[in-house]
Amino acid sequence: MTIKQQRLFDCRLQILMGVAGMFFVPQLHAAALGLPDSTARVGYGMGMARLAVDDPAGSTRDEVVLQPFTLVYSDWLWGGVRQWAELFFQTAELEADARHIGQEVNQYGVRWSAQFNVPMAPVWVPWLGVGVEVTRAEYERRHTEDDEGFLLTSYRDRDDTGVAVVLHAVSEWALARQWDVAAKLERVQSLGGGVDAWSLGAVLLYRY
Repeated sequence: MTIKQQRLFDCRLQILMGVAGMFFVPQLHAAALGLPDSTARVGYGMGMARLAVDDPAGSTRDEVVLQPFTLVYSDWLWGGVRQWAELFFQTAELEADARHIGQEVNQYGVRWSAQFNVPMAPVWVPWLGVGVEVTRAEYERRHTEDDEGFLLTSYRDRDDTGVAVVLHAVSEWALARQWDVAAKLERVQSLGGGVDAWSLGAVLLYRY
């Protein structure tokens, strides 16, 4: 084999090793950590939330609402950290009175969090997450009412793109080889003009 042929062979070998590394390094990393070969999961979640709106015209009452639609993606990120992403939609109807602005809220958005496995007790080792939420929301029929239910003040509808800080704790239990169920307690704190909420939900996860 000539020097030119040897260099061409070495170049092709490096390319093949690089391509193989793209596919096999994540699995080797997962195996080194004692994880399954596939760590990516998708899931569907539902829950209940106690929320209020940080309305620029005044305060709102808290309302307990159903969170009917949440799609979840989770996978290992690096070291002992994993990522947890959500796509969600929720609606709420906040009641009005003389001191609180009533309104109808339609909100959809995405959340992304980095999670850390933190032992809290001998039998409880939850994943604690911190992240960010970006949403688009419509706030309609903004108004106040007197004690008899008559209109006091009417405000213009508004729509807004909001950003919030997300903190949560997730506990998980294995159902089958590729199925897990999780419970999540979460706090969402808007950074101005958005929806603030405490929520508790359940998620069914599938490892693929």
